[in-house]
Amino acid sequence: MADTITFQMSNKMNCFHHFQPRVEEFGEKHGLPVKVVFHLNLVLDELITNIISYGYTDFDEHPINVRVGIEDDVITIRIEDDAEPFNILEAPEPEFDVPLEERIRPVGGMGVHLVKSMVNNIDYKREDGKNVLVLTKNISKPCCLVKG
Repeated sequence: MADTITFQMSNKMNCFHHFQPRVEEFGEKHGLPVKVVFHLNLVLDELITNIISYGYTDFDEHPINVRVGIEDDVITIRIEDDAEPFNILEAPEPEFDVPLEERIRPVGGMGVHLVKSMVNNIDYKREDGKNVLVLTKNISKPCCLVKG
């Protein structure tokens, strides 16, 4: 049976300080390597920062629900928010082989690229007006979704 931690944040909180200690406790409890805990924190920080920075068209407070679980060697992260629809799987890759001054998008996309490089699978769906993002990381297998 999976062991999970859940936490609810809002777009008005300093979210990293909210989830980081809980993720580190979770990692210690399950004997996760330091690198894996670092990756979990980085993935959560990147995704939640993007939700807060780009997901809302108003200045209201919005909930962001996160669940992190582990079963055997598989860690599952589920993030649910009511931000604007955003399917991470459809985000364009950074233009690594194009000089900066010639890029269509001079900045952006690196965080999504990093997230994809640290997990084995990503599922996205829009359900009941919410983004539901589920990421899995098998700590016994190499990552990841990014090719090259």
